[in-house]
Amino acid sequence: MESQCIFDACWRRFEDKYKLKNVRVPREVVFLNGAPGSGKGANTVHILKTRGLDTSISLSSLLISHPEARAIIEKGEMIPDMLVGDILLEALLANSCKSTDCGVLVDGFPRTAVQVDMLKLLYDKLNELHTLWANTPHEHQFPRPLFKVVVLYVDMETSIKRQKERAKLASLHNERVMDAGAGQLWEQRATDVSVEKCKRRYEIFKQHYSATMRLKQFFPFHLIDSMGTLEETQEAISLELRYQSSLDLSEATYAAIRHLPLSRDLAQHARQQLVSRLDDHCQKCPELFHQVIDVITSEIMPVLRESGMAGRVEYVSQLPLFTDHPRAAMMLIDVLTDRGFSVSHTADVLHVPESVDFKTGAIHNRKETKHRFHIHWDTKGVREMAKAIEIATRMAESAAKDSAQISQSFIPSQPSTPAKYGEPLPSRQSQPSTALPQNEQHSGHGPLPTPAPAPLPNHNSSSGSGSGDSISRASRAHSHSSSVDDHNKGRRDLYAEDIAAHGTSAHST
Repeated sequence: MESQCIFDACWRRFEDKYKLKNVRVPREVVFLNGAPGSGKGANTVHILKTRGLDTSISLSSLLISHPEARAIIEKGEMIPDMLVGDILLEALLANSCKSTDCGVLVDGFPRTAVQVDMLKLLYDKLNELHTLWANTPHEHQFPRPLFKVVVLYVDMETSIKRQKERAKLASLHNERVMDAGAGQLWEQRATDVSVEKCKRRYEIFKQHYSATMRLKQFFPFHLIDSMGTLEETQEAISLELRYQSSLDLSEATYAAIRHLPLSRDLAQHARQQLVSRLDDHCQKCPELFHQVIDVITSEIMPVLRESGMAGRVEYVSQLPLFTDHPRAAMMLIDVLTDRGFSVSHTADVLHVPESVDFKTGAIHNRKETKHRFHIHWDTKGVREMAKAIEIATRMAESAAKDSAQISQSFIPSQPSTPAKYGEPLPSRQSQPSTALPQNEQHSGHGPLPTPAPAPLPNHNSSSGSGSGDSISRASRAHSHSSSVDDHNKGRRDLYAEDIAAHGTSAHST
């Protein structure tokens, strides 16, 4: 959406400035891109010669020479895609071609995801203009666009090495020119002098690498390995361009079928046409329109709900509504299409015999029309979505069980065998004793009552509640395993033996 808005704005400004009748579209455009030091400049002449192109456009040079873009570069900021689009359209469509049959090489475009989309939108726009101006006096200005893409690749080590060598050669050449006082100075890039800047340029290329490779969605091409010699790279480029040319239709074939719309164009305008028809139905035939809606509501929707997972339904009707009003079938199709269904319609005409003239043998038939509506909708992913929701719910429940909840009881692990007599029993801190009720407090005379086994810790009972012990005992009676009961029985035996031997228990206070 962003790319479409940017391109539309750039195209409006370009059209207002140059007018379409003053535009000359190149017959072929080769977009050259690649890593720093991959040999774009070294292979430019070879591509121009191989493809018979007339001129080359360096986007970097255009941006540096453009006052607004240069000011942004000097600030160290990114140049907006909209400004890049304005500069490219002017250079490519207004200033590059002087003849009616020319070709152009563009170096350094596209580099961002938005620019990739803008390139595809430019291709579509030029195709549209080619069809629009066909068989007119201006047909030669809008030839069928042929876009080719060449992307060169080298690794970081090779890129840095070549950038440094380029800086060294430029420095030596410029020194000779200065000494001799004759010749033309070569451009010496500041980024070629510093290794860090060389690395930075390559990192920027890698950041936009995925966006550049996304061009394959629109224009098929292969990445060219340019780490070999210049001759090897040039041979690979020639082979790649021959391959891409083999994918282009001939002019005669393309001219024969260009009037047929593309599927994406049909889909793009289908919604607008549907809305227009629905509004027209409602405004011009409101009574018939509402009758069709009533049929959908009362007869079709119940069947659709019952067959929700099937994905298709056939509705057969002999209502006079569809026979007397041919527009009613179109209304039904449009309404269901707006609701997301795919609908097709056929009308079967049947001749039903009613009577026979025995004198002449003539058979009198009654004509009946059956309207069949085949309704389809997408059910793909419904089961998968339900399964995903079920799995997510189970995972949430499992995670909840792993953490302590207020409604759960936490039972600590117990030793499998009771302690032997003579071994120290757990201290008060580790195993609290059970306090006697107030009316059973021991006075110091007579035998002590056998204490009840100490309750196990219960994280859900309140320590200040009078019913906490009874709740704990009741919970223990139902939830403890048999090993825990054996352990408690062993502890009671130890208490009884201790009391019988000493008359009191040191462990019960």
